[in-house]
Amino acid sequence: IFFRFQSIKMNCCVCEDPPQGLTINSTLKLRGGQSMPIFGLGTWNANESDVVAAVTNALKMGYRLLDTASLYANEQLIGQALKEAPGIGCEAPFVVTKLHTDCHHKDQVETELRAQLQSLGLAAVDLYMLHSPSGKNCVDTWRGMLRCRDAGLAKAVGVCNFGALQLQGLKESGLELPEVNQIEVHVWNQQLPTREYCKENGIAVMAYCPLARCQRFGETKLAGSASALGKTEAQLCIRWALQSGLVCIPKSTSCKRLQENASVFDFELSPAQMDELAQMNENYMASNAVRAMCLPWDEVK
Repeated sequence: IFFRFQSIKMNCCVCEDPPQGLTINSTLKLRGGQSMPIFGLGTWNANESDVVAAVTNALKMGYRLLDTASLYANEQLIGQALKEAPGIGCEAPFVVTKLHTDCHHKDQVETELRAQLQSLGLAAVDLYMLHSPSGKNCVDTWRGMLRCRDAGLAKAVGVCNFGALQLQGLKESGLELPEVNQIEVHVWNQQLPTREYCKENGIAVMAYCPLARCQRFGETKLAGSASALGKTEAQLCIRWALQSGLVCIPKSTSCKRLQENASVFDFELSPAQMDELAQMNENYMASNAVRAMCLPWDEVK
């Protein structure tokens, strides 16, 4: 992910805007040429009764990316909200969904994706992701993912919860690498080795749990830093992620929090402030899903 304000050259994804120019409409160009919004809405574990309203409200506020999955069991509700999107006056959002870990076989991928597209009411998804290496049979499954992309059912394909060694194993299989790796990243778990591998190999990183599910709020120096800036801890977490070149997908169904999370484009963290946040890394895991990044490649390939 290459932001023009960074001096480090990266191999992939180009974001057109410097930090002070980032907006809710900013996009990142993937290795295959597709533009992906840098900010969106996560929908994991959202109450069924809240999903449609949350997506609708988010789109009204300018959110441009929606993240879901077969495992979340809410794709039909997301599809319902998407039907109303044209009436909201927004352009078609960038939709991300994921293959269920029970479908890790190249001949199952297309069948599963077609069912998901039907639920979402879409002819193709913008980004289709292998949800976790824990489903095993990853190389064969990845072949099926690439086949779906080539058939036009997905505009781009990626993976979730892959560590650097797993990505290297996929690379050594001779197959094309993912365009995106979605992993847990936040100021308390900055995933530096995996992010470095992704940077060197043209893989964009999408951060789930960018707030660490609020589990560390009020317990670290972040609280004081946020107060000094007149911002919330959530806003500092999101701004740090965006300035670090990550795609950020905080989850909320609360209208107030949706607005709070989106209100991160009116300030910029200085290099000194970014350095201060970099010191907070403690490899804290908010999600159990992130543990899949450490599974031996020989067990999951």
